[in-house]
Amino acid sequence: MHELAIAESIFDAVVAKATECNATRVKSIRLKIGEATSIEIDSLTFCFEMLIDLDPLLSRAQLLIDTVPHRARCRHCDKEFAVINFIAQCPTCHEWSNEIVSGTEMQILEMEIDSAESDHRSEHPGR
Repeated sequence: MHELAIAESIFDAVVAKATECNATRVKSIRLKIGEATSIEIDSLTFCFEMLIDLDPLLSRAQLLIDTVPHRARCRHCDKEFAVINFIAQCPTCHEWSNEIVSGTEMQILEMEIDSAESDHRSEHPGR
């Protein structure tokens, strides 16, 4: 289950950034995850929810996940198309020469925190 290792990495990055920002609580973390990463969203959420109990800073933090479709662009006819079951053959001209344009992402986009000074939204937390 590689989702546990991914959840641990997210947890560590969020704790580090929240500490750097003098956060008193992390309210939410927004991720962007591509379909081609083979990350099981339910498993990742479950693992992350187990981990947040380890740090009061993250207790009750909500994990928000935006999924990105797996898409490619044909180098022959320049059509963009959905990659289904990792088969990246152009459905228009049937060429295999293509460029993956989305679906392989795994990013922490932002996190919402409470801090002693005021509420902040930290974008691109360095991951």
